[in-house]
Amino acid sequence: MSKEESLENLYKKIDATSKTRFHASRRLKLHTKCSTYTVVLISLSLILISLMQTYGLGNNINSDLVGLIQVFSAIAVLVYSLLIDKHDYSNSSEKMYSCASRLGELKKKMHPLMRKEHDQEKYDELRLEYDEVLRLYETHSNNDFRADYIQAKLEMPENYTVTGIDWWKAQFYIYIGLLINFSSYLLVIGIIGWVICWLWFGTTPVST
Repeated sequence: MSKEESLENLYKKIDATSKTRFHASRRLKLHTKCSTYTVVLISLSLILISLMQTYGLGNNINSDLVGLIQVFSAIAVLVYSLLIDKHDYSNSSEKMYSCASRLGELKKKMHPLMRKEHDQEKYDELRLEYDEVLRLYETHSNNDFRADYIQAKLEMPENYTVTGIDWWKAQFYIYIGLLINFSSYLLVIGIIGWVICWLWFGTTPVST
């Protein structure tokens, strides 16, 4: 029996995949919330700009650029709505969670066998079940994010030794990866905040 065919190695693979899928599920669920809130925020900014025009609020509210901002914001709402529908973060998150749950059940089934003598027939059966679960649910490559796997490794000290500077590097990689992954929402919030401040407090209005 090779090391690759041991129950311990199979259990390690299943454990890592399960934890990775759980992290992916949580990340995609957060994407669902952020995408929805972003659309709401852009829509509210459009309403606010319209109210500012109606009541003449803001130093730059009569600028020629206001119409352009409103048109661009309306298009942004449409584009974000299409992106949300395309990526379907909510459904992908549910699939990841279901896959992780199935793998968790498989881990429970394997645990009592870990201390017993190796049974090749049982190993083949469990390996086939593991492969079947991966085929049944959406593969992680469709929503690949290496930080999910690194987070899973940090939760498995019995299998992966990550200490000292390597631990700090892993944490840094995770936070930077998440920051980049969610940077589009931060960018939109920043742009909306800057536009509202310019319309309200700007000191050099563009004359019509």
